[in-house]
Amino acid sequence: MKAFVRSICELIGKNETFVMATVVESTGSTPRSSGAKMAVRGDGSILGTVGGGLVEAKACKDGRAMLASGDGMAALTFVDMTQELAANSDMICGGGLSVLLEVVEPTGPCATAYKEVDALLRQGHQVTLVSRFEGTSEIKAVEHQLVAGPVENETPVFVKKEGELHLSEPFVPPASLFIFGAGHVSLFTARTAAMIGFRTVVLDDRKDFANTTRFPEADEVVVLPSFAGCCDGLGVDENSFVIIVTRGHMHDRNVLAEVLRTKARYVGMIGSTKKRDKIYASLLEDGLTQKDIDRCHCPIGLTIGAQTPEEIAVSICGELIQVRSGEV
Repeated sequence: MKAFVRSICELIGKNETFVMATVVESTGSTPRSSGAKMAVRGDGSILGTVGGGLVEAKACKDGRAMLASGDGMAALTFVDMTQELAANSDMICGGGLSVLLEVVEPTGPCATAYKEVDALLRQGHQVTLVSRFEGTSEIKAVEHQLVAGPVENETPVFVKKEGELHLSEPFVPPASLFIFGAGHVSLFTARTAAMIGFRTVVLDDRKDFANTTRFPEADEVVVLPSFAGCCDGLGVDENSFVIIVTRGHMHDRNVLAEVLRTKARYVGMIGSTKKRDKIYASLLEDGLTQKDIDRCHCPIGLTIGAQTPEEIAVSICGELIQVRSGEV
């Protein structure tokens, strides 16, 4: 969902009007569950999906008609996925889907809400978007309100009552990946990690390296005053992943000492076994335990013969996927 929200904000940034299609109710065996989203553009192209086949075709047709009419309204449409219709469309299902369509104008309240959702997700915050619509046959958006804080439901809640429609949509950021160091390996690791769904935060004490121009895919880029106390205020918790790829052994050692005092789910440090052993010995002398040190993956990444920064990034991200999926 993070990638979808980001793509929506790119459309808004281009001053483009589009239709947001959201599956709000589903019955029986249907291709997508409640909460699936898609943007329909004026040229007929789409971002995201609400299930393909009949559902997507109808959403695209109705969405383009709404854009052409220019009335700025919303609509609630139902697609009956009976066995006969499903068979004719090569889809194995047999239920129905209700899809909410809303025209999103770049300066309108829905667009504003999505830009705020994107900002909160980048910062690692959970948020619920509560939308209210008036009417039953012809409807219009009345309000889009953000409720920050832990979400109450992991799936959207859609309610019809007294001529109004209420939709509460939870947005939860993906697992955070903190990358200490903004060199060549970090550059490609951040890019790959963003692509596979991590919330990426790049940290370095050099502003010439740690900047959004160099790391456009990162959710946050932080210029540290120094690596001392580098985890303070970051919110590194048991769902967080940390990679240590700074420019020097001493910086790696100091960051590792800080990170091992957090509850990070994954800790990985780049370097040879010789470098690793020296750093580990130094940390043991400073009071860390062997149990603490055993949490660190070093040398970092899967053993695939990686040599270039790009290959090392693939190796590292392969290990992140392995840990995230519970395979190790």
